[in-house]
Order: sequence, then C-alpha cells, then structure tokens
Amino acid sequence: MKDTQNDIFTAFIVALFQQTESLPLEVQSEFNKIDETSPVTDILRLTKLHSPLLVAYKNNRIWLTKHSKQRNQKTGYNSDSAKQNATNTEIDKAASDIGALTNLLNFIDRIDPEVKQRGLRSVLENMLQSRDSVQASRDTIIKFYNLKSKV
Repeated sequence: MKDTQNDIFTAFIVALFQQTESLPLEVQSEFNKIDETSPVTDILRLTKLHSPLLVAYKNNRIWLTKHSKQRNQKTGYNSDSAKQNATNTEIDKAASDIGALTNLLNFIDRIDPEVKQRGLRSVLENMLQSRDSVQASRDTIIKFYNLKSKV
C-alpha cells in the first residue's frame, strides 16, 4: 500500500512532537529550506537527517498504516484496543498543557477537523519555517487539542 501524502505529513508532525530536544542547527537549517511547493520526498529526506526523528517517524508510519485501515473500514474498529496498541507511539508529555494528549490515535482525532479545513501541508509549513520546529509542532498540537476541547 502506497503512503498517502497526509499519512506522511501526519507521521512527520507527530515525530517532531515526540522529540525531546530541539533539532540540531544544521538539521533545522535544512527544515527551513522546505516550503509548501516542496515535494513530499523532501519531507522524507528530512527524517533521515536526525536519527531520533527517523526512528519516531518510522514507528508512526507503521502505526498509522495499521490503524488507518481500521479507521477507514468503520467495521470491526475498536478504539479501546487501538488505544491499548498505541503504547509504542505514546506522545511525550513534555508540557503540562499536553498531559491529556496521550497517544497517536487521540492526536489524529483531534487534528482531523483542522486538517480537513486547512490541509496538512499548510499546517506543516508553519513548523518547517519556524526557528524551532520541535517547539512549533508542540504549539500546533496544543492549539488543535484546545480547539477540539472547546467544541
């Protein structure tokens, strides 16, 4: 099954969020060269520049591939079992604001409405153009989480 662009972007955004430190300056510099006209292959190239990012991205892609199929089938999908199976991709609770954001499934459910409105490429561009892409990913996820909580 071929990865969709949105799956790649989602896995990448979560991988950024899962980083425990800012990216090295040379890696951040490469991030800043990417814009909304860049091909998705540039995003994949970025994951290879920093090994912790690559590991997180690969884990997220595996998880997304497995659970996207279940979500799309709408039959036999059990969110409780998906949450139990999400332990390998648990999001780091680095800030108290994100304490309730405990797994990838929750993240996807929270950002879906915003992504459908703006598109993942638009969401991702803000992170890539930031001075600190890791912090920008956290700020974005917190914003999406808070938007959904208020609805």
